[in-house]
Amino acid sequence: MKKTRFLALVCTLTLLLATCLSPLGAAALYELPEGKTLSSSSAILVALGATEDEDVVLYEKEADQKRAPAALVRIMVGALALKTIQEKGIDTATTTGTYTLQCDNLITGTGVGVAGMRIGDTWTLQDLLTMSMIQTAADACVTLAFTISGSETQFVVEMNALAQEIGCTDTFFTNVTGLDNPNQVTTARDTVKILRYAMSFPQYEEMMKLTQYTAHPVGGGELTLPNNNNLIRSSSPNSYYSKALFGKTGFTDLAGYCLAAVAQDGGYEYAAVVLGAPEQDAEGNNVGLLHYKDIHTLFDWAFDGFSYKTLLSKNEPVGRLNVNLSWNQDSVVLVPETDFATVVSKDMDAETIIRKVVVDPDTVDAPVTKGQVYGKVELYVNVDQKLGEVNLVASESLERSDLLVFWQEVQNFLQSPWFWAGIILLALLLIGYIILNIVHNRRRRKKKMRRVNKKFK
Repeated sequence: MKKTRFLALVCTLTLLLATCLSPLGAAALYELPEGKTLSSSSAILVALGATEDEDVVLYEKEADQKRAPAALVRIMVGALALKTIQEKGIDTATTTGTYTLQCDNLITGTGVGVAGMRIGDTWTLQDLLTMSMIQTAADACVTLAFTISGSETQFVVEMNALAQEIGCTDTFFTNVTGLDNPNQVTTARDTVKILRYAMSFPQYEEMMKLTQYTAHPVGGGELTLPNNNNLIRSSSPNSYYSKALFGKTGFTDLAGYCLAAVAQDGGYEYAAVVLGAPEQDAEGNNVGLLHYKDIHTLFDWAFDGFSYKTLLSKNEPVGRLNVNLSWNQDSVVLVPETDFATVVSKDMDAETIIRKVVVDPDTVDAPVTKGQVYGKVELYVNVDQKLGEVNLVASESLERSDLLVFWQEVQNFLQSPWFWAGIILLALLLIGYIILNIVHNRRRRKKKMRRVNKKFK
């Protein structure tokens, strides 16, 4: 017991230090509406676009705070497993894994949730993966890691490599079970990145949407497990959210209550993560549901308070580019290459969007081709919060004037150093000629005067 308490103390101190050293994220686009609060220590709400580049962070609360992930580590477990399965062409229905003594030694005495596997039990990879995702089944998860990578240690190495590959900056894993470790940390922002990557595999959503799953050990029999995410279970009225597609919950004494989920309705899709929700509410009641309440708050606000708006229309004049060597006009209008639309507050007035036009260079020579990119327009709210950017293109084509080209060449020649060098040379030759002519004339006059003087003598 003393050893356990000491480890918990070390974990707590380590995470507090990590929190102090974590970089501050950019300010959220919006604040929670008046009267809305979150119990969780860390949270983030993201409007999901067609691609990750089109995602919009609508709200965040200490989103870069490093915290223990608890069972949310399984999101990365699933992502890496599916990536490896796809790359190696593994048949999950026929490939099997066995729960061994090595697996058991990693779990026994830890108190982590299990599916009840016995040493020697063999399961298909599909069963191991699905049980690991919908349940806190540490025995299935460790067996999955051994089956795919040969050991939990190697699987964790690959998890960390993938975390870096997808852009996580404050995440590090030490195990697949979610047990607290001073070095195992993540953030709400990184969790969204991992969730977003996992969603790139259709099988991931299919598994996570299951309310229950029946596994069949190779030796015979069956085991039915419920999804422990009550967000998608209508039989849990205090937690259920009808618009939720799937999610993953987690809890340890250090991590608190955690939940990462995705909800969809009316063509809108949102991801939300809450970390570190307490077990007791403000009145001190042991409810253990505050992470669900926080997710409900974020999703309700998202669906009620935001909408998809076009903030910039294609072919809308935005800027102007100076053009040389065109006979008819000396500039061309620049327009957005495409429409720009995104999820914003329903109360937002498009007129409040700040447009920053960037054109480099600001002058070009004809010909100009319609649709050619000459710059970009960046859209901001609240002065410095960037919503996105769109390329600016020429709205029309402009031909080059041969006469203006000839005249420019003449001007360039007249301004060139060679021209002035020639002028100076001509001037020097002219001066030399004048000097020589003067000298020559003087000599002629002198000779003439000598002849005259001789004649009169």
